[in-house]
Amino acid sequence: MNFLCPRSNNLKLSDFRNKHQGEIAFILGAGPSLRHLDVDLIKDHVTVSINSGIAKYIKSDYFVSDDFEITNWSYFSDYLSNAPKANSNIEKSKCVKFLYDKKFEHKCSNIDNHVLYPHTWFYSPEDNTYNLPGLKLNTEGPIVGAKNSSGSAVHIAYLMGCNPIVLLGNDCMLDRDTGFRYYFQFPGEKKQFKFLGRSFESNPNKGFNEKSFKEYWNYFAQVNKETDVNIIDASDSSLDCFPKMTVEEVLKKYKS
Repeated sequence: MNFLCPRSNNLKLSDFRNKHQGEIAFILGAGPSLRHLDVDLIKDHVTVSINSGIAKYIKSDYFVSDDFEITNWSYFSDYLSNAPKANSNIEKSKCVKFLYDKKFEHKCSNIDNHVLYPHTWFYSPEDNTYNLPGLKLNTEGPIVGAKNSSGSAVHIAYLMGCNPIVLLGNDCMLDRDTGFRYYFQFPGEKKQFKFLGRSFESNPNKGFNEKSFKEYWNYFAQVNKETDVNIIDASDSSLDCFPKMTVEEVLKKYKS
């Protein structure tokens, strides 16, 4: 079912330009290493959750998604949707939701405080063409081409003036010991599940391609190596294109 987005609730990307100038931003992906995050360490800083990362820290300031499939997941119903059938017994997130306009336009009447953003492109599978300039961070938009919503979140944090930008749960690989793809598959984490569409439990790793994730971030780092922002990898990732630090090390170096 399609819904019209209420104009009064449709914030603009430009409303957030330089909103957090010079502040640390933590980007919460959904990789296995996010299970180790102590959210108390980041609660006083800018926090941006991607997809199911919101279930790890529902008090995140912002939420980002490029994928309308999130509406079929429990975390969307629990924390983000105001639809009549959404779970009313769970505290809703008060975050601002950044959503890819091509996927969410006319489909977000039950999502308050949302911003629809446009994308440029990075890779065209139809003709195997790359657009590397489409990865260049800028303060005007459109948002860079993205392999997943993490790239979009980094650009939005950059547009807000955040520096450094710290990647959490951006593992780009399966857990070495269990083969799990997401943090919420581990004991002690709130389980997330799909209501509609392909069953998550039957093949949770379908479509996962570590090589393509690494390729994306390597190109991203290359294109933005002269950009005036520090992107730090605090994930247990297979990447080597960004400086590696722990959350504690980031705060010790940049908090002041």
